[in-house]
Amino acid sequence: MIPWKTTSLLVLLILAAAAPCDADDGGADPLRIVTDFTYKKGPDETMETARALALFGAKIKAVKLAATRLNRQGKLEHYEERQDEIFCLAANEMATTIIEETFQKGMGSCYVRIQANVSIFDFIRAQNKNLEYDKQESAFDYRQEMDQPVLPVVNPAQELARAYRYIRREQWRIAIIYLDHLEKKYPCWCDVYRSKAIAFFGMDDINRAAAFLDTACRLGSKDACRGLSSLTAEPH
Repeated sequence: MIPWKTTSLLVLLILAAAAPCDADDGGADPLRIVTDFTYKKGPDETMETARALALFGAKIKAVKLAATRLNRQGKLEHYEERQDEIFCLAANEMATTIIEETFQKGMGSCYVRIQANVSIFDFIRAQNKNLEYDKQESAFDYRQEMDQPVLPVVNPAQELARAYRYIRREQWRIAIIYLDHLEKKYPCWCDVYRSKAIAFFGMDDINRAAAFLDTACRLGSKDACRGLSSLTAEPH
């Protein structure tokens, strides 16, 4: 059982608030949203990986903005604990146009600015795919659950969604094994470390959770920074 004093922090990390959006709620469907993101790659990461993670970062921002608008219009259901995994998969469903793309070799970073056309149907397709993945993973035997190989193809949306499903099902140890593989593949992706922090909180390993929150915060996760601040403010 998760201690009461960490419950609010888990909620903060798992159901991170969507980014604020414009006041105009009456836009046509699909919604046209412009977002950007910069990813700074690690020494062992390729620019192709950095580009994929920058693109995912911009896409997930667009998904969250669209979800906020659609919720205000009463068109989108509340996904509750499945929100993060469905949002990740929705990022792969929506139509996207790259407006600007900049590679800074000296800084080792990739900047991407996109226009996303986000429809309610993108969320519906993502929800259906997530249910199908749930069924597939529920049929895994013990060896398949404990041995979580990561495919060489770079698909951050689908890979992170899988980690979120393990977390939602409270399969903490399996989640950590899977995230260990993702950490080797994406050593500078803050979402991997934030997710590992959630899993360690679930196992009541507060010290390791805090360490991964700190890493995620330093790599740019505002949610992790807020979570770390909340943790250090709690009485022990």
